[in-house]
Amino acid sequence: MKIKAQGAVVALGTFDGVHAGHRALISEATGLAKALHASPLIYTFRNHPLSLFGREPRLLMTPEERIAALAATGIPVAADAFDARLAATPPRDFVRMLVERFALRGIVAGFNYTFGDRGAGDTALLKTLGEELGIAVRVLGPVSYENEPVSSTRIRACLEQGKLETANAMLGACYALSGAVTANRRIGHALGFPTANLEGYGNKVLPLSGVYAARAFVAGEAFRAVTNVGNNPTVEGRSTTVETHLLDFERDIYGMPLRVEFVARLRGEVKFPSREALAAQIAADAAHARTILK
Repeated sequence: MKIKAQGAVVALGTFDGVHAGHRALISEATGLAKALHASPLIYTFRNHPLSLFGREPRLLMTPEERIAALAATGIPVAADAFDARLAATPPRDFVRMLVERFALRGIVAGFNYTFGDRGAGDTALLKTLGEELGIAVRVLGPVSYENEPVSSTRIRACLEQGKLETANAMLGACYALSGAVTANRRIGHALGFPTANLEGYGNKVLPLSGVYAARAFVAGEAFRAVTNVGNNPTVEGRSTTVETHLLDFERDIYGMPLRVEFVARLRGEVKFPSREALAAQIAADAAHARTILK
């Protein structure tokens, strides 16, 4: 990665979800870089640090999605694998590594950022090291939504609790799952509402079981859709699936990549007395989704 001769200002973070707080952090780094006549840079890890210790949370983005979203800001991204060597690096050595590698002029971090061996480094130490090494350090306070700090943890919780509108507002975009369409039991087809069963979306958070108005993207085209997350109790499903019925769509897309963006939660998952009752409700869900997805 090429950094201008005048050095870099680095935005530090894990950046899962690239949410409103992360974007504020990146904006702050860009502004500081401009003031110092330096180059802005995002530094992160390809894998979640907790993955090294077998405690990785359900994520808002796959590593590939996260790096792509960060790159889409237009700021260069340096993403290292978080391994045992990095995990054991003393906090001071971690900062010195950044100084030497990027000709560091400045650092921007969130108020709760920790770094180095066992997370022993915090923003207080970061400021101290900045003074010692002649590096500008800015610590960004929390960005709030509805009077609470925006965070990846809060967004995950909102998705799992069915608070999709709040999660999407903090993300600044619709939460999405991407994967491949695979064959399932084809029950939707038998009911007159064929569905695309999504698999391969990685270790990502699933929204609370229920039915959602969604946008589905296939081969670069966007379609209105209804997505069910759950185990389909009416038809005795045994595992959680993500199944999407694309409105006004009849093509065979088995094996093709599919991206589903969750726009609005329509209802919770219900066990209906019959398949006929289920089919009637799906029709009502589709009509409801049409009013939302204009």
